[in-house]
Amino acid sequence: MANHNLAIGEESIPENETIYTGIIIDNLQKLLEKSYANPKDTMRAFHPKIVGLVKSEFIIETNLPENLRVGLFETPKTYPAWIRISNAKRKPQEDKKKDLRGMAIKVMEVEGEKLLESEKNAKTHDFLLITHPILQTDTVKSFQKGISALLGGILKMIPYALNPWNWRTLYLSIKSLKKFGNLLEAQFWSTTPYRFGSDSQAVKYSVIPQSNKKSSLPKNPSYDFLRERMEKDLSQNSVSFDFMVQFQTDAKKMPIEDPTKKWKSPFVKLATIRILKQSFNTEEQRDFGQNLAFTPWHCLPEHRPIGGANRARKDAYIALQEFRFDRTGKVNREPDGWEI
Repeated sequence: MANHNLAIGEESIPENETIYTGIIIDNLQKLLEKSYANPKDTMRAFHPKIVGLVKSEFIIETNLPENLRVGLFETPKTYPAWIRISNAKRKPQEDKKKDLRGMAIKVMEVEGEKLLESEKNAKTHDFLLITHPILQTDTVKSFQKGISALLGGILKMIPYALNPWNWRTLYLSIKSLKKFGNLLEAQFWSTTPYRFGSDSQAVKYSVIPQSNKKSSLPKNPSYDFLRERMEKDLSQNSVSFDFMVQFQTDAKKMPIEDPTKKWKSPFVKLATIRILKQSFNTEEQRDFGQNLAFTPWHCLPEHRPIGGANRARKDAYIALQEFRFDRTGKVNREPDGWEI
């Protein structure tokens, strides 16, 4: 049950949350074993289909007011970054179908000790966003119920779907899936909150395209038409986005612990993302993008992830990354530049 007496930025950790996280990890590892008979073929549990891994710049705004000069945004600077744009479905499908899409940003040359003990000296900082402003489940427990039903086959999915308590989750899941004509024209959201310096400040992130152009689907789209459109666009011009934050201004209407609630505070710009003019569609670069690991916990302490979904992600992302790399024989290495 939600705690409505929390202060701005305050977390409330439900009982047994780590138990549900452990069940999620176990379920997803079993799913990967079942989905990939050849261990070396193992891909991510979600967002396996890469649309493009692209070289980018993460440009901190000049003349930010004092209250916004926090952590990564303290000093005006242009950072090199890798951005991985992807489709979320666990089974890769045609780009023309409805899906969630993801933008995973890995900013490089970032000084300062990071939160993850195993990578505290890495000079990278990650942001993870999707093309929907909210998640489909409010707690780790409800996410675990949905995952268990989904992976349990029709005998578990039917009673789950017939239970009225799950109807909102199913509705939000369906609503989050959309068709896109061009992912360089899409807005992305973090959906989950993060510290912004002090414990009494929380924000969510969003990446908004600077262009208002909206492309329709082609008449006869190919299997990878989103990649093809991105390849064509970036062969001609760079593409820019605004990196924004929303501050939590009301702890009840904009809860930390319920990512199914959309925050309605104004967006504030902190940086510009410039995806450079380039040629990116090579086998080598696609393989590099498949083997890059991202987690919202790979960040400076000033931007610590908060809320139940993010707490679950800390253990789940690390466990699933290690599981995937153990099966494929790959080695996880944080990049220090644009060299592959």
